[in-house]
Amino acid sequence: MKKRKEDKPIDWAGIERDYRAGVMTVREIARWYGVSHTAINKKSKEQGWERKPKAQSPFEEAKSQRSAPMQGEILPPPSVKPEALTDRGRLLAGRLMEELESVTTHAGELEDMICQEEGDPRRRQALLKAISLGERAKTMKDIALTMKTLNEAAAPAGGKKEEAQRNAEQAANKFATRTPPRLVADNTK
Repeated sequence: MKKRKEDKPIDWAGIERDYRAGVMTVREIARWYGVSHTAINKKSKEQGWERKPKAQSPFEEAKSQRSAPMQGEILPPPSVKPEALTDRGRLLAGRLMEELESVTTHAGELEDMICQEEGDPRRRQALLKAISLGERAKTMKDIALTMKTLNEAAAPAGGKKEEAQRNAEQAANKFATRTPPRLVADNTK
């Protein structure tokens, strides 16, 4: 950081206004006004400045909307029946799809947030890769494969060939030759 010139006064009113607004971080305010972030923190503590809560990002908003088990809540043990496992897998895949949709919808905003907030270039690159189109496409492919596997696991016993054979036999029975009607009354007497 550049050293301040002593001839220039510090704009504490502007610093306080920006601090209370809660839009910029303390370090960003310090850089803007040419003072140290520790000086701003000391002054805010001395004078009791309160920051506005930061607006929620799309991820934080979605996280707060999710229903998480409460502390101390006892969850029943999951069923081990194959049908129940398949249903749970489908629900989980559905939730993953919703998350993927949320990331895709807000991809531009997420990229901007990562670029603004993340100082470490390697970490920034890894985060940007995690939300890139290629990674999202790979995730979609994995979810689709999972759904296919779950559907195959829930298929009736015997597999597709036996099910097709049963369906063919049922259809053939509709067109099978029928026996002629029997005479119930005897008119020969």
